[in-house]
Amino acid sequence: FPEGACQPDWSPDGSQLVFVSPCEYGQDTLQGSSLYISDVDGLKLNQLASAPGGDFEPAWSPDGTHIAFTSLRDGHMQIYSIILDDNSTTRLTETASDIFTHSPSWSPFGNQIAYAARRYGAYQIWTMTNTGQAHQRVTVSGYQYFDVMPVWSPDGNFILYSQYPVDRPARVRLMSIRYE
Repeated sequence: FPEGACQPDWSPDGSQLVFVSPCEYGQDTLQGSSLYISDVDGLKLNQLASAPGGDFEPAWSPDGTHIAFTSLRDGHMQIYSIILDDNSTTRLTETASDIFTHSPSWSPFGNQIAYAARRYGAYQIWTMTNTGQAHQRVTVSGYQYFDVMPVWSPDGNFILYSQYPVDRPARVRLMSIRYE
């Protein structure tokens, strides 16, 4: 891709990749980007249904039937899910325009999604069902730290995430929280 490609995620069976294009280094939101699926050999390439704004941060469901992703199609970052059989798209988060949701991560059982949400100036980790119900805050780090980029442990008992201080340069720390 001459415009760049980034944010790859393997299909559960390892035969395909979902990725984003175009990509520009240093951009947090990839305005105008779309999701693509390619066979591993690169011979078969399909663009998923997109909308104005930009789609990015794809995450393949464990059963291979859905891809959760972040989109700017409604003017601010929200999480959506696309069913691969028919390309139907569902909005999973419904927040005010000053609350951003992004970085979806499927639980190993496919019944929940962890994500980062920026509310009142702080990033925290939240979870919801795979249909966008029962939103629950998982981390409470206050306004001194941002909690972002969640990922589930293979057994579903922990959510790992990155944490960094808001007001000073420092190394990003890998954190975990027991999820029950």
